[in-house]
Amino acid sequence: MDYELETTAIFDSKAKNFAIAEKRKIKRFMIEFSKGGFQSIDNYKIHGYKVRNKNSDNVDKNDSDFIKKVNHALSLKLWHYHAGFYNLNNEYPIDNGYKLSDKNDLVSQWLIHYQKISDSHIVLVDIMPHPPLNILAINPK
Repeated sequence: MDYELETTAIFDSKAKNFAIAEKRKIKRFMIEFSKGGFQSIDNYKIHGYKVRNKNSDNVDKNDSDFIKKVNHALSLKLWHYHAGFYNLNNEYPIDNGYKLSDKNDLVSQWLIHYQKISDSHIVLVDIMPHPPLNILAINPK
């Protein structure tokens, strides 16, 4: 099966400014997608733990912009993958950028935002830290 991975100008402009270690993690994500599409990145593990990859419509119900954010994420088919950048103050010691969450998966401060067009086609749209996760700031055009 062929897998299609595209990038936006916003994604490219941010990605080129990262250090080598972070660029390697972006490349690792891209290679993993090219091997097996969405299923491959959705089940990617480091040291036996799955890296968190989730639909961006999972907004806190108490958020004042809940409906707006959910609609934005759904209309653009937005997902985000925990990229594992940086280990400031040794808070993210696993693979030098992840920590184990209370859900027993790996999370990081930095996210790769993408559009899931299909299981075999994604568009990388942005890279940014969280919290906060400002889904409304993501515009793939």
